[in-house]
Amino acid sequence: MLSETVGSAARLAACAGIGPARAGRRGAGDGWMVTLRVGACYGLAWRSFAKWWIPLCLVSGALTVFEFAPRVLLHSEVGELRATAYALLTAAGENDVNEMVRVSDKLTAQCHRLARQTARFTLYLLPLVGVLTVVLLMVANRAVGSPRGRRRSVGAVVYITVVHVVLVFVKLAAFLLCVVPGVYLYIKLVFVPLAMIELRLGAAGAVKASWRMTRGNYWRLLLLILMNAGVQTAAMVTVIGVIPATGFANTARAAAFRMLRGDAPAEPPA
Repeated sequence: MLSETVGSAARLAACAGIGPARAGRRGAGDGWMVTLRVGACYGLAWRSFAKWWIPLCLVSGALTVFEFAPRVLLHSEVGELRATAYALLTAAGENDVNEMVRVSDKLTAQCHRLARQTARFTLYLLPLVGVLTVVLLMVANRAVGSPRGRRRSVGAVVYITVVHVVLVFVKLAAFLLCVVPGVYLYIKLVFVPLAMIELRLGAAGAVKASWRMTRGNYWRLLLLILMNAGVQTAAMVTVIGVIPATGFANTARAAAFRMLRGDAPAEPPA
């Protein structure tokens, strides 16, 4: 009983980055599988972000602008929709059938208009958001000490962006079907863009590499993602705070990728 308790405590400490962790273990035909230490990962991410915060914040700032643009542009339409919905509830409370029919027709028309505008903004802005996300990951990967710092061609960036956007819809569909498979798929595919950037793999090869790298580290990666989400949520108190939070979250993601590859530097490059 005592040995089991000590073993459980050691595993929890290793997961959080406290105390010694296994350097790696041999998987069946998968090469070395490194155990991620979340505390050490955040330490590398913080040191990297402290040195590369200017380019990271510039890219994440542009990304934040395009992500928040639909909310600003559609603010008045959303406000009108809320007012109409409130009027419908008022008419229902007063049992005014004629008013309910009139307001329902108005609400339906507003919903259709808002849906068309949202689809149009998504069509225009999603490619830009995808490109900026890939560029941010490239900068974050360089910040944590990528030895393969060569520039990628415009065609390669576009290809990685297309794969990233397709995977976003795949993971979103999985979330809509069921939350648990969606979370599982999100974590298993979290390193696909970085594998394409760093290892110069195609889409299929990057999916296989991400799936293999996350094996044995699911709960640690889930903890890392929840911590990143917490940082970004806390930063949403002010729009400006989202910019460094987004840059740091992507740096932490790149740091986890490098640590799982087993070649993370002791110190990030200047």
